[in-house]
Amino acid sequence: MFKEIDLRPLLKYLRPYKRDVWLTSVFVILENSTYLMLPLIYSRVVDTVTKGGFFEKSVYLLLLLWAILQIGGGLLMRVRVILSNKLGYRASADLINNSIKHLISLPVSFHKRKKVGEVIQKFSRADGYIYSLIDYALFSIIPYLTTSFLAFIVIFWINWMLAVIFMVFILFFVVVTIKKTNPIIISQGKMNKFFEKYYGDVFDRTPNIIAIKSNTQEASENERNFGAMRKGLDLSQRQVVIWMNLYFWQNLISTVATISLFGIGIYLVSINKITIGQFVMLIAYINFASNAINMLGGHYKKLQEGIATIKRSEKIFNEVSEVYDVADAIHLKNPKGDIEFKNVSFSYEDEKVLEDINFKVEAGKMVAIIGKSGEGKSTLVDLISRYNIPQKGQILFDGVETGEINLKDLRDNIAIVPQEIDLFNDSIKNNIAYAKLDAVEKEIVRAAKLANCHEFISKFPKKYEQIVGEKGVRLSTGQKQRVAIARAILRNPRILILDEATSALDSESEKYVQSALEEVMKNRTTFVIAHRLSTIRKADLILVIECGKIVESGDHQELMNHGGVYKKLSELQNIQV
Repeated sequence: MFKEIDLRPLLKYLRPYKRDVWLTSVFVILENSTYLMLPLIYSRVVDTVTKGGFFEKSVYLLLLLWAILQIGGGLLMRVRVILSNKLGYRASADLINNSIKHLISLPVSFHKRKKVGEVIQKFSRADGYIYSLIDYALFSIIPYLTTSFLAFIVIFWINWMLAVIFMVFILFFVVVTIKKTNPIIISQGKMNKFFEKYYGDVFDRTPNIIAIKSNTQEASENERNFGAMRKGLDLSQRQVVIWMNLYFWQNLISTVATISLFGIGIYLVSINKITIGQFVMLIAYINFASNAINMLGGHYKKLQEGIATIKRSEKIFNEVSEVYDVADAIHLKNPKGDIEFKNVSFSYEDEKVLEDINFKVEAGKMVAIIGKSGEGKSTLVDLISRYNIPQKGQILFDGVETGEINLKDLRDNIAIVPQEIDLFNDSIKNNIAYAKLDAVEKEIVRAAKLANCHEFISKFPKKYEQIVGEKGVRLSTGQKQRVAIARAILRNPRILILDEATSALDSESEKYVQSALEEVMKNRTTFVIAHRLSTIRKADLILVIECGKIVESGDHQELMNHGGVYKKLSELQNIQV
């Protein structure tokens, strides 16, 4: 009837529930059929009464049938609503679950370039549409089309000329709806894009509330927010104006059609071409058809908007997931922790980050990586976990290329303690246990003690059940670091990566954290990224990175004797001390 709508994005979420779809469809048809029979009863009752048969038994039987159909239709509607809501919820849940599952499977590089709020807004808007689209697409449009078709048949049976006039008005209605709906779809696309960016900014700023307050930028943030919302309001108002323009024309055509057919019907009664009962039936079916067509117009617009929104949200599925288990992937059994880089080079968006990296470290040894900010130190250790994939060269774990190892096995044997700790808004216990979800309390407490955090945890009113707040805001920086170290101890990895783990700490906190780190580093291959050279002098191998290349390598004494970059940095820091 209208411009073709691609329902495939919607139907694929209903495919697992074919039985429920068919069952709901049956109730839709039954409900619709009961109401379509009512005008036939009206017609018979009116014709019988106008002929003086008010006391005829058939009148009361028809009235009883009318009551049964009305009550039955209401009951059928209740069942249909329950079933369609169930389907809508399931489809909505599948969309969210699939989206989150895919989002989690995407590589770190994706998450670094996308704003969280922007991605979440895509999902939430699609989720809001898919639930209602189940009703619009399957359980409203089909009955409305059926109603319009049956109404046309009945009108044609009453008088073919009325049917022709009715069809002309329908064609006008369809043309106007298609022409006026396309601008709404374009407007909706602009609104989707705006709100994705808006919520991306909101999600970005909300966690940085301390920065906003410490820089006294409350007023500028409020103005920024109000300005953005004004733009959103303008887009929304434009869409409302376009929609009201469509509604005006739809309503005008529908009203003119109803009045015209009503007038012609009266004329046909006056010349005895149709009975009064047929006239009543005609008006009822005209109203049925008019309402159905009006609803079709509205649902067409909503369908177009909804399908476009779902398609937009599904663009994320074009992003390539990490492959956790390639064919013939090697599973690690009793890994040692030997790591070797062979001629490794890595670029990010055509920008060379690392070039021709070569080194080997035996299991249980400590490797320190130093260099200026932006030289590629964190990128180098990210390559070990395959958060980034080198364009050239090999990275070997116990002599096996990391790309050939089952990704879960690889990462199960690596623990990272970063400078900026990622804690969930959950209990300390659950944050530590996140490294090993089946850990018992005894294991968690042991890890906490080894990480020097049992003492401060015990001072909290709820101890290990203490909620740490958003990103661990209720803990100090040093406390968060020690919780992260406890998590790493519980994980019991073969490879430990410390990425500036003590750079933001005061002297006292650093003492506690350094003590905890020494415990977790025992018998593990450890990579340490540090600016404070005093923390890495015991390293078995020190790599100095400049412009993405290793310019010096060796232990502390060797590099001091060499008299190069490392010695200059060491002397500079000693002077500062």
